[in-house]
Amino acid sequence: MIRHFEQFLSELELKDPERLDAEGKAERIARCLFSKYYPYQGFNPSIYVKVGSYGKGTASRPRSDLDVLFVLPREVYERVETLTGNKQSQLLQEVRRTLLVTFPKTEISADGQAVIAPFQTYNVDIVPAFRFISGPYAGQYLIADTTAGGRWRNSNPVAEYNWLQQTDAATAGKVRHLIKMLKAWKRECNVEIKSISLEVLANVFVTQWEYRDKTIFYYDWMIRDLFAFLMNHVNGWVQPAGNTERIHVGDRWATKCRNAYNRALKACEYEYADKGFDASTEWQKIFGSQFQLDWMQSLLLARIGA
Repeated sequence: MIRHFEQFLSELELKDPERLDAEGKAERIARCLFSKYYPYQGFNPSIYVKVGSYGKGTASRPRSDLDVLFVLPREVYERVETLTGNKQSQLLQEVRRTLLVTFPKTEISADGQAVIAPFQTYNVDIVPAFRFISGPYAGQYLIADTTAGGRWRNSNPVAEYNWLQQTDAATAGKVRHLIKMLKAWKRECNVEIKSISLEVLANVFVTQWEYRDKTIFYYDWMIRDLFAFLMNHVNGWVQPAGNTERIHVGDRWATKCRNAYNRALKACEYEYADKGFDASTEWQKIFGSQFQLDWMQSLLLARIGA
């Protein structure tokens, strides 16, 4: 069983070339925007922040989106506030045009809260933001939202990261492992629930799970108990750390969660009976081909039978 989950987590882990690719793309984008909004200054890496799953260390293979928050000068906010109409949309379009100068062959779009650059290896979501330096919101960011005619929203990625980091450290890395595995389930089974909702629920679950201090030997039970926990939150709400807005998780994922729980329950029984191939078959139905079948045990049993 330990081998099963060690292999699976290894498959989910981003490889060094993928990380270097992400870091390189984020810096190229930041340098492009820096030259526009901070002319005649030496490049300052602190002006951009990798957020989302990559920034929180929950990104997994296959790689998908890379979220980059770029901090704009205060005078840009003051200028944008003098505009009429959807000010936030106009800001995003300005950022989009700036990026097109450096990436003319990329079909860059702007909508919602981000400018989206669909590169071949990563879809990069660039979020223009203004940093609160002092006051009650110090350390947080103000971001544009083009919906509902345009508005400003607060974002607190530092609080999200810190909460995850604290819980992960207190549970020997279980939170990030769980989140990566849940994303594999979401992707494999087309589960209709937001990734941020799964992240929050995984974090809450691990803090109260009775075996949170145990080793990877308990990961089969952890998966089983997590799906049972998730079923109790159908049509519930989650609230990311540092965020005043709650997210409704809905119920469109409930049936797939129940199926995953039943398969995890069966897989745990197979693990207990030392039927590794049968167990890995059930896990693969939940997580997909990244969870490898235990052919070694199957061949061993075949030889014994011969």
